[in-house]
Amino acid sequence: MSPDAVAIMQQIHRDSWFWILLFFVLSFLLTKNGKTKFLKITHGLLRLVFIIMIVTGAGMLIAYKFPLAYMVKGVLAVLMIGVIEMVLGRARRKERTGPLWGAFVFLLAMVLLIAFRVITF
Repeated sequence: MSPDAVAIMQQIHRDSWFWILLFFVLSFLLTKNGKTKFLKITHGLLRLVFIIMIVTGAGMLIAYKFPLAYMVKGVLAVLMIGVIEMVLGRARRKERTGPLWGAFVFLLAMVLLIAFRVITF
């Protein structure tokens, strides 16, 4: 894969994290306020960005020849996606989301620490 293609994937992947956090917070707030029409839009966009993030992440894993740290980061990111979906689902059903928020913050911190090479192995 060309270095330009990898650079483009890195930029798209990096930007997708911003959009994921934005659409997640918007979806959660819309759930709490009962705005179901806009919630469907933001949740759909959130899922679209999940797919973009997974595809670009997999592409970079292939380009970098599967380094262990980034494989762990990918697994943690997929777990974080699951936690995000659980938070939104429980919020929609008006169930407790506190422990899931703790898991989300932990997973987000771990993913960012690995991404910025604070944690290496």
